[in-house]
Amino acid sequence: MAAVFWLAFWQILAMALGQEYLLASPLRVLGSLIKLLVEPTTWLASLRSGGRILLGFLGAAAFGAALAFLSARYAWVRDFTAPLISSARSVPVASFVILAIILVSSRWLSTLVAFVIGFPLIFGNVTEGMRRRDSKLQEVTQVFGVPVIRRLLYIDLPQVLPYFKSGAINAMGLCWKSGIAAELIGIPDGTIGERLYVVKVNLYTAELFAWTAIIVVLGALSSRLIACLSDAAAHALEKQ
Repeated sequence: MAAVFWLAFWQILAMALGQEYLLASPLRVLGSLIKLLVEPTTWLASLRSGGRILLGFLGAAAFGAALAFLSARYAWVRDFTAPLISSARSVPVASFVILAIILVSSRWLSTLVAFVIGFPLIFGNVTEGMRRRDSKLQEVTQVFGVPVIRRLLYIDLPQVLPYFKSGAINAMGLCWKSGIAAELIGIPDGTIGERLYVVKVNLYTAELFAWTAIIVVLGALSSRLIACLSDAAAHALEKQ
């Protein structure tokens, strides 16, 4: 019911303004969305952008989780990487994008930005999970000399995985937002960012809303996929 109210409010406001470049109506946005969905270039742009953002996320997940485990085990690793983590958390996306354009091709800009944005989130959550491990269980594994690999697979991972899942879901959403923003600045060919740049220049407000809906859906589906994979991994570990 609330959704119907806000859609009606949107339609009335659009009609009152009477200027599509200021605010497109829901019907115009729906028409633009349908038009985009039947165009092969829309799917290709989504695949290019999504693939590059996902690559950056996977790198952030692997590097962030590995560094968190090492930091929990070795104090010198934690001290050595502290400035890196602090910088990654505080650096503005826009400033980093401008620097990244100089360092890498615009084609891989979204990958690099997604990595930098996602990495500290995953690192922080996995680190928190490592801190909250059952200390008594850790002592038992040390007393009985449980090998490090078995301790990692059957003791540490099941306890840390929920924290990783939470961090990965949040990181995935931010990776999509920052990755598309990077593409909008770098304008790599055949990507969502390039299409958004064209929309911005020509003031196609209806298409802007349509692309926004596509990005939101893609981000939500990606986060849902991460959640399902994390749950599947947890169930697999429980069966061991």
